[in-house]
Amino acid sequence: MEKHPQFDLWLHDDRELAEALGSPLTERTTIHLWQLSLVQRLRTAAGGHWIYKVQAPPTVEPEFYRVARSPLLVSARPLSGGNPSVALLLEEVDGRSLGEGAMSAQEAREAAASLLRGIAAIQGDLPARADIRGPERWNDRMEGALGGLADLVAQGVFHTVTPELISRLGALARSPSVLDAVRSPAGYVHSDLKAENVLVLRDGTHRVLDWQRPIRGPVALDAATLFISLGLDPTAVVPPGIVQLYHLLLIAWFTESAQRWFPQGRPHYDRMIATIAQRVLALKA
Repeated sequence: MEKHPQFDLWLHDDRELAEALGSPLTERTTIHLWQLSLVQRLRTAAGGHWIYKVQAPPTVEPEFYRVARSPLLVSARPLSGGNPSVALLLEEVDGRSLGEGAMSAQEAREAAASLLRGIAAIQGDLPARADIRGPERWNDRMEGALGGLADLVAQGVFHTVTPELISRLGALARSPSVLDAVRSPAGYVHSDLKAENVLVLRDGTHRVLDWQRPIRGPVALDAATLFISLGLDPTAVVPPGIVQLYHLLLIAWFTESAQRWFPQGRPHYDRMIATIAQRVLALKA
């Protein structure tokens, strides 16, 4: 195995992948890279087509694919990897991303409804990174996130985020609109259901990718994520409190990343959190 030159990712070399696939590689192309994951397209001399994905923590995706059963999923198998990163070989399917081409709000609403039904029907003892079902769990989640944010400010790590901004976020997290959203119908939530993570096959069926950090919480979050990724107004399909909840969870994730998963990116997270905070605080409930 070889360590990525920039990030804490351990990659299988060509020989190891050829052994796992039973045929030498003829193509290995990187199609996505960021600090916590790398995705490559593989081709073999035997004609095989695969997607190779390496991830650093936090992720539950290998465990998810071991236990989940659903027509929404591509086939996948884990590869033994180098700590702390994990690797998957995923089936490459012939399809386009849901975001290719314009979609009307009605088409997006129908797609969201179909995807949410499919996610709710996934079989298996599914893993989740967080559980925000109900006000008590939600309060615990946000107290931890806002406390972490306050620590980053107090340490002088964050400069754009201010104590006053954190206080306003805390008030928003306890507001009636957000608490109503937290009490809305709950279930298994993909939590990154962007259009680019949904493939549409030739027969019109969907395949959903990137199950790294699902949660248990309000299922309407996935519909909001899809609409936002398509550049559509999410309040056309979910209450404003769900949109506020979506942004607060994004702030919580960036705070956790700055603290634990990619401290090198702290200046970027500082700016991003401040921008998202101003956006969510301007939303009308």
